[in-house]
Amino acid sequence: MATLSQRMAQAAFPKVRRRQTSGDVNFQEYTTVAKKFPALIHTCGLAQAVAFAQAKRDLAYLDDLAAVLAAAGYREITGHDALGQQSRDQSLTGYLRLSRDALLAAGWLKRYVEALAEKD
Repeated sequence: MATLSQRMAQAAFPKVRRRQTSGDVNFQEYTTVAKKFPALIHTCGLAQAVAFAQAKRDLAYLDDLAAVLAAAGYREITGHDALGQQSRDQSLTGYLRLSRDALLAAGWLKRYVEALAEKD
């Protein structure tokens, strides 16, 4: 049985690897967002961080974050729109849990982006 962190790590790596190799997204821009997003959650909160990323059209990153959260048990989060909706509609305890888990998921995406960016 895998821990929450292990499930997130296993879901995050293929997402980042696909972004690096597919060419459908500018990997340099994706890397910038991935490196800054955990700090953005800390600074402004999850709902505001997601809204900011949506406004900046960083949807590829948000979709990957949503996929990692879905692998961690948030089945209702199927994409960037659902992630934004859930971050706005949760009760206080649900929002705090989602924020904590999103921070953990964003940390895994950041780790893999940094690791794969070094290979380029």
